[in-house]
Amino acid sequence: MNTSLNLAQNNKKASYSFLTLIGLLYGALLAVGGGQVSWTYVLPILLLTLLLDLFPVRLISGDELGASLIGFLALLIGFGLYTALLGIFISSLANEARQCGFRTQTYDPVRWLLRIGIYTFSICASTLALIGLEAALPGASLYTQAAAAAFAFKAVKLPLDGGIRKVLSGRAVLLGIRGRLRESIVLVILCIVVIPHLLDSLLQKDTFYEVGYTGLFLIFIVYFSNVYVREVAGWQRTFERFSLLFESRLSPDLEGHGMRTGIIADYLLDRLAYPREKKRVLVQVAIQHDIGKSALPAYLFNKRGALSISEEDEYRSHSEKGAEIIRTITEDARAAHWVRHHHERWDGKGFPEGFKEKQIPYESRILSLSSRLDHLIRQNSDNESVCVSVRKLSGREVDPSLAALIDLHVVQGLRDRIGQHGFVSTAEPVPEKSKNTAVQTMSYAENQGSYVGASTMLKLASDGLLYGLEQSELEASIVRLARRSENEQNSFYELLHFEDRTYEAHFYPENGEVRIALTDITPAIAYREKLHGETMNSYREIMSALSEGKVSLCLKENELLDRLGERLDSLSIIGRSDVGRSRDLAAGFTAKDDPKRMMRIKLAVSEAATNLLKHATGGEVTVFAHEKALQVLVRDEGSGIALHDLPKTFVASGYSSKRSLGRGFGVMYASADRVFLYTNPNGTRLLLEFKDVHDLRKFGGTSGSGILESAKD
Repeated sequence: MNTSLNLAQNNKKASYSFLTLIGLLYGALLAVGGGQVSWTYVLPILLLTLLLDLFPVRLISGDELGASLIGFLALLIGFGLYTALLGIFISSLANEARQCGFRTQTYDPVRWLLRIGIYTFSICASTLALIGLEAALPGASLYTQAAAAAFAFKAVKLPLDGGIRKVLSGRAVLLGIRGRLRESIVLVILCIVVIPHLLDSLLQKDTFYEVGYTGLFLIFIVYFSNVYVREVAGWQRTFERFSLLFESRLSPDLEGHGMRTGIIADYLLDRLAYPREKKRVLVQVAIQHDIGKSALPAYLFNKRGALSISEEDEYRSHSEKGAEIIRTITEDARAAHWVRHHHERWDGKGFPEGFKEKQIPYESRILSLSSRLDHLIRQNSDNESVCVSVRKLSGREVDPSLAALIDLHVVQGLRDRIGQHGFVSTAEPVPEKSKNTAVQTMSYAENQGSYVGASTMLKLASDGLLYGLEQSELEASIVRLARRSENEQNSFYELLHFEDRTYEAHFYPENGEVRIALTDITPAIAYREKLHGETMNSYREIMSALSEGKVSLCLKENELLDRLGERLDSLSIIGRSDVGRSRDLAAGFTAKDDPKRMMRIKLAVSEAATNLLKHATGGEVTVFAHEKALQVLVRDEGSGIALHDLPKTFVASGYSSKRSLGRGFGVMYASADRVFLYTNPNGTRLLLEFKDVHDLRKFGGTSGSGILESAKD
């Protein structure tokens, strides 16, 4: 077998060498044919063509705009077919050198000769067009000649490109034809504008000046296109890094899912003739389609077994939360709409709206299929199994017309593409268990916070009595839920609380009875709280480091309240008019001869009160005096702040989220001398401190202890 493989490789190398030799002979003949040409004029144009091939205009879609066409047609119109063919030969060589990274071991003579062949047929079509133009319209202007040659060149090249792609990759000939036509029109217009001006100057002996002028113009286009494309690519890398960050935080099983979904979507969009100007946006959305999961607690993704009813509802909210985040980051309502509905199903059983069939946005259907394909490819090493699974999902979860696209060739192509980006395309094998399996299982469970207390099997018998329960205080709740399970003939589970214990009860109706599995999960709850404390400490350290100690995240409410000095005055915030009143209240304790300090206080308090109204139903602003510092406490009873958003306000200029303090926090951070923050699901306390406020007028109100009590109520 190895012998036959080596023989095949040797034959391939021999074929490549033969093709390369033909190419070199082709170039030599062209040089001989163009021997009568004045190289003084030709060489600068050849050099310009070479530069345009080495440094092409890059488009956001990932394609390259072949501006070297200007050089080919200038050579054709000014110096004849042989010279234009020589330009094509050199251009194709430069293109191949660039594509193989200037490494001889990756050089592909077949690709080079295919390019030469396509360009040769196209330039011959341009020649025939010029001959026909001369016969029909003798003495036609250079502008007319450039237009005729450019249109003929593109009219032949476009179908040849499509045919080659069909043969090599199986893509449809007309795939992406609209985008290619638009780019062709741009190139034709560029040829009509540049070529006559270039050739006119050549006739006036201004060769080097004109080539330099034209080259500088085109180099500017190349430079700015590359800068813009690099900036767009940088944004995509940022999305990718952020995707990996939140996925790894939630669960190792999720890590890389967003990037792989983006790769799959990119591959499928090439086969769906999806508009290239929208493709970049959709691929970025595919990478971030699950960003809403970053707003959910990590235990939802590491929990063993099914989620409870309330947990399932919380999990399902990630598509709506993701839509909010995407809209905030990109300000693109379309992208947010696609993310919101990527969990809808073709049969109408999805969420959040229960859309069905073509009610679901087309892009959301593509995201859904791409996401499912990532899971299927990782779970199955066999391509046929993936195809079978997709066929089963067709008409149920995914769009049948999209599912029909998936065959063995596509699945293998996806595996190859995922592998090229450094991902393993199949799930890693589970390591064998050691002899001490019980110890390992217990250790793993404790590390994951999934260990539990005692479990009990109960039964609600047909006589209506509950058997096996030792915790009598739970009887009423368990009987009520068991009867619901029996009436609905539905299995479910719920969490039950009594004093300091938490229980998980699973209900299973069968044969007129309901069996109940009751488990004490108090240890798991305690472990989860321990993890939460560690997470809070991490956020405290991150925020302190990013703000150089200016912002303190308080783990307990008293950490913030104990700092309060003497209470001066307070104001309830109910409506928009209260924002201005709160601003004036705080500024009233500042010396009038310090307008800069007064403006900072007004700005910070105004932003704090505005955010309070935006994210909560109302609250209170209270002013305190502590030595020479003015303290402004802003209190609300809202749903709290998503802590993972706060560090971004320091590292991402202009960052905002509806569930964070948003852009307003940046203003408060810049205006106050110290910021203290305490937040939980029951509300938020924000303390702004302004040092060295020398004109604090005391009203003789209650001390800080008064607000301590009201804040804790």
